[in-house]
Amino acid sequence: MNIVSKEDNRDPYDSFLMVPGPTVVDPRVRNVMSNNQMGHLSEEFTDDFNKLLVLSKQLFGTNTGSPFIITGSGTIAMEATVLSLLEQNNKGLILDTGYFAQRFGQMLDCYSIDSNTLSFNFGSHADPDVLKTELKKNKYDAVFITHVDTSSTVMNNIYELVKVVKDNNSLAIVDSVCGVGGCELNFDKLGADVVLTTSQKAIGSVPGAGLMMLSQNAIELLENRKSTIPSYYLNLKKWKVHMDNPKTYVATPAIQVMVALKTALEMIMEEGLENRWNRHKNVANAIHAGIESLGLDFVAEENYRAYTVTGFHVPSGTSIQTQSELKSRFNVEVANGFGEMKNNALRVGHMANIGPNEVGCFLTGLETILSEYDDTIKKGTVIDAISQILK
Repeated sequence: MNIVSKEDNRDPYDSFLMVPGPTVVDPRVRNVMSNNQMGHLSEEFTDDFNKLLVLSKQLFGTNTGSPFIITGSGTIAMEATVLSLLEQNNKGLILDTGYFAQRFGQMLDCYSIDSNTLSFNFGSHADPDVLKTELKKNKYDAVFITHVDTSSTVMNNIYELVKVVKDNNSLAIVDSVCGVGGCELNFDKLGADVVLTTSQKAIGSVPGAGLMMLSQNAIELLENRKSTIPSYYLNLKKWKVHMDNPKTYVATPAIQVMVALKTALEMIMEEGLENRWNRHKNVANAIHAGIESLGLDFVAEENYRAYTVTGFHVPSGTSIQTQSELKSRFNVEVANGFGEMKNNALRVGHMANIGPNEVGCFLTGLETILSEYDDTIKKGTVIDAISQILK
């Protein structure tokens, strides 16, 4: 395996970006953003947007779902879902496996929608049996599930969780901001009512687009809701008209962002979804093997570690220094731990266009830095650990 060192390359715009998002963008995606501006109601752009909607259905794995793509972030997609599908007399249940799961609860609070939270230990998955027990005791209109929480780096088994939710006749709403494009997901097979994501993570495009896929059940609920949706921009009823006919007007989209997203989805289809999922799993396995070889502990429990982002503990009080040295010495940018783990953990993103070279540079850089703290760590350990995985 040929590993290129970045220690002598000081160009900050040529670093290995390995945070939990945004991610490295392929030149083909970047280049289309420099094309001449189009009108948002022009034939050229509406044609591109229609193609984008078709590609999004392929990405989510659905023949029956209704796609929504609006300018904004994953948070836009989350809040639009909450506002458009829940009313003030509804009640939601949050499966709390990290900070971003908690964000759904914060949104429900903003709009005075009642909710309960099922909290799991940080780094632990959402247990379907615990959920089943709660749903037998209490009735909820919607259950909010996080596929991959980038704070805890836990990947939940969304197929098991969604089945429990649907068996109890609640809406199943899945935040797959850090899953779609990197982890296996088939919307029709999953049976969720909403799956949402964003453009700048495993999809591999630039920030600026929130994507949602709604089931026909969710569409019927949207169209038949009793109260007015308390928003203009986050009103999916308005956006449904636009998705059905992009020549209609709700608000001017970030045109270049949409064109970049279309190109990124075309590249995903060229690679093939299963090939892409397998590549992400293989890269994750290499990251995990390298971290294990250094004797470090993971934040997420075994069998629930994400294929797109990994959290791991470093010697107490060294995380900020290690993060800084990875960037200054090896030009590899990672993120520190979240909340109470800020000073003793790091998080590394390995999604979209991250491959063997980036993995090797990150792990050898980490090994070099940690060996200066701990003389029991030997140089070459990580290469031995990952060489058979990343052949």
